[in-house]
Amino acid sequence: MPVEGFRSEWFTIGKHRVHLEARASFPDEDHKFIATVAAKTIDHHSTQARLVRVYFDDKACIYAVDIATTEEADKALESRITEILQSIFNTGNYYCDVAVVEKGDESSDHYHHMEHLSVAVGIATDRWAKAPK
Repeated sequence: MPVEGFRSEWFTIGKHRVHLEARASFPDEDHKFIATVAAKTIDHHSTQARLVRVYFDDKACIYAVDIATTEEADKALESRITEILQSIFNTGNYYCDVAVVEKGDESSDHYHHMEHLSVAVGIATDRWAKAPK
C-alpha cells in the first residue's frame, strides 16, 4: 500500500508548474523528461496553454499528459504531443488531453495564468476562494 504524499511532486519548467503523479510509485526521471518535452512543445505552439499534470498508471503502463488553456485552437496540441512522445519512446502508452477553460480576470492583481488553469482543471486549490460559511 503506497504512503500518501510520496506518489506526487510539483515540478517547474519555465512558465509551467506541473504536478507529477504516479498511481503507486514515485515520480521519476521519465516523468520529468516527458514533462519537459511536453512543456517545450507547448511553448513553441501556444501562448496560453500550460502543462498541468503528468500521471503514470503503473497497472496499465500509461502516461497521461494534461494540458489546460483558454484558447480552443490549442486542442490541436493533443495529437501533436501524443505523436512526439510516442515517437520518442516507440510505444503507444501516452495519452494527451487538452482542457479548454474560461478566461480568468486578468485585470486582477492576484491573477496568475498558470494558477488559474491549474485551479480550473482541479489540479490545485483556489487560495483566493472565500471559505464556506
